[in-house]
Amino acid sequence: MYKFFQQGFQQAANHPFEGRRIGAELKFPLVQRQTGKAASLTTVNSLWQHLAQKNWNVINDPLTHKPVGASKPGEFNHTVAGYAIGFCNLEFALAHTGDLHALEQQINALVTELAPFADAHDVSFLGYGIQPVTEPTPEYRAPKQRTLFDWNAIFPREYLFTVSAQSHVHLSISFEEAIPATNILNGFAGAQIALMANSSIWKGNIDDTYQSVTEKIYDWWIPDGKTVGIPRNSFNDLESYADFVANLSPVFVYRNQEPILINHYSSFADYFERAQAIGYRLSGEEMEIEPLPEDEKLHNSFYWFTARISRYFTMENRLWDQQPPGDLICPAALSLGLLSALNEAQEELSHYDWLTLKLMREAALQKGLAGRVEGIAIADLAKRMLELATLGLKRRGLGEEKFLESLQQRLLLRQNPAMIARDLFNKGGIPALVEDRDICRYKNLN
Repeated sequence: MYKFFQQGFQQAANHPFEGRRIGAELKFPLVQRQTGKAASLTTVNSLWQHLAQKNWNVINDPLTHKPVGASKPGEFNHTVAGYAIGFCNLEFALAHTGDLHALEQQINALVTELAPFADAHDVSFLGYGIQPVTEPTPEYRAPKQRTLFDWNAIFPREYLFTVSAQSHVHLSISFEEAIPATNILNGFAGAQIALMANSSIWKGNIDDTYQSVTEKIYDWWIPDGKTVGIPRNSFNDLESYADFVANLSPVFVYRNQEPILINHYSSFADYFERAQAIGYRLSGEEMEIEPLPEDEKLHNSFYWFTARISRYFTMENRLWDQQPPGDLICPAALSLGLLSALNEAQEELSHYDWLTLKLMREAALQKGLAGRVEGIAIADLAKRMLELATLGLKRRGLGEEKFLESLQQRLLLRQNPAMIARDLFNKGGIPALVEDRDICRYKNLN
């Protein structure tokens, strides 16, 4: 597995672009405007034809051959639209850019393209972290290649993710940056959650305990915490990280586009080191398979830390609830800023015990900016984190620090989006929340 990472970073370093690439995966709950309930699969599928009329290319599932998304070319790679785990949550992986200004233009262009569809179907794409009314059930699982087998048999309660809508960030990194970047973004998890929590209303009511239900779902899904949230320890080097990944239990591999279960092996290393292995098809039929190099890449997606080295050898920051309209770029801005002040961020976190940082995550999930751990105010760590991110963006010399202003305002007021969502709900119920978080209502802001 260490060789897999080594070779991956070597190949990534040979790409014909200069500077750091920035990518955003934006997930939006798609809801009926009047009720806030999840849009139907029929409505969701009609989106692909809408995008095709705007010169996107429809994507067919490699196994079912049914339309499951759309794509269009970008400068470095493609922008890809599709389902998240739940079909009622749409995911837009934007083509990578070289700076935040270009990313902002992409976000604005996407909103402009989605607005006519939303109006025609009387639906809203929400800048919000969870379906506010629809409860998670297996019936909302997206009908696509990766979800066709019974995930619940392997990961009980996986269906919880059918309603969650996060905002993920991908940043290109070097071999040398990989582990420090992983550690700092995991270490600052509590401070990030405190500023970005935006999923306090779900199942039609206020959650009395959590401000970020979307992130808490990971703990409900895998209670032992081995592969979710913040790693139990920071990583010393890439070799220890690779050993950790290799020793995780495998899930499945693809053969002829079909998922083949291999979860009966004790570890991925146990599976991969065999000349021939046994897998199980969707039908339950046993088959003999030869482990292949591409199995390593897929396996590297079967753990879900707050921050991880992705299978594309980028730094993936995963913990953000989707942000309110006008603030969709904030996750990328903060992540890029911290990575651009990597040495200073490492120095800051060296003053904290790792267990303390893990406890901050849990406190932030519940109390947000009012959380405290061992006498330390999470808001104070968030303040320092924003100072470092601002330093990093200023260092780039592109004026990108302006994209942190919204987060600065949240810190000043000690008010994150989850708190505002609760106020909206108390005053006007679900209709008020849907109206405020509808990204297409903000299409003329910029």
